[in-house]
Amino acid sequence: MAIEKWDPWQELQRLQQEVNELFSDFFNRFTSTKEISFTPQINMYETEEEVVLNVALPGTLQEDIDISLEDDVLFIRGERPAPYGTIAGPRHIEELCYGYFERQVQLPAKCFSEKIEADYSDGILNVRLIKKV
Repeated sequence: MAIEKWDPWQELQRLQQEVNELFSDFFNRFTSTKEISFTPQINMYETEEEVVLNVALPGTLQEDIDISLEDDVLFIRGERPAPYGTIAGPRHIEELCYGYFERQVQLPAKCFSEKIEADYSDGILNVRLIKKV
């Protein structure tokens, strides 16, 4: 049995992320006109010139993704279709999420809404926003 060093800061960061996702999911349900099936996971970082987001959207078609920026909040919306039809038998495990998704992200800096760059490859949406100086 391997012994692992416990890092309380890592545990606090994980807990903070889970709380943030919980509140995001809760408030998204009141602002959307569609029922949200899931909230995609993201990584976000900042350089001197830009804010960059990596959004996990495997199985989603690029044309089904919409990105907009409103009052320093980035909105990522879309729909991921289920790859199968109706399942007649009992479902034993169901962890994959399909349907309408939405993610709202408060940006850490003011960015140009007309200078959003995005590319989608291997199930990851990469979004780059140029910061206002």
